[in-house]
Amino acid sequence: MNGYNFILITVLIFSMYFGSLYLVKIKKIDLFKQRQFWNVVLLISFLVSGILGLILAFLIDQKMSIAWYLPMLWWHVETGIVMALIAIFHAIWHLGYFLTILKRK
Repeated sequence: MNGYNFILITVLIFSMYFGSLYLVKIKKIDLFKQRQFWNVVLLISFLVSGILGLILAFLIDQKMSIAWYLPMLWWHVETGIVMALIAIFHAIWHLGYFLTILKRK
């Protein structure tokens, strides 16, 4: 665990995403299933990162030291990177919704 895998994760997530878009384009999967898959991955990465973040915050707040603190921190950051990248796709999918809200005001 000598650092984080930001570039590798970014390349993998974007490759998988554009690969899934290609599968939609050639009609191997439908758009609903593609988005459903990415929403599930987003949910899982959020839960892992969020739960680990809460545990880490509690441990730091209580000034507790545990042997597996650094591996837990590493997984928290790695899944946070995945979540943030997928959240970009998610936000783009819903851009019309957000623009509609902004236009009302």
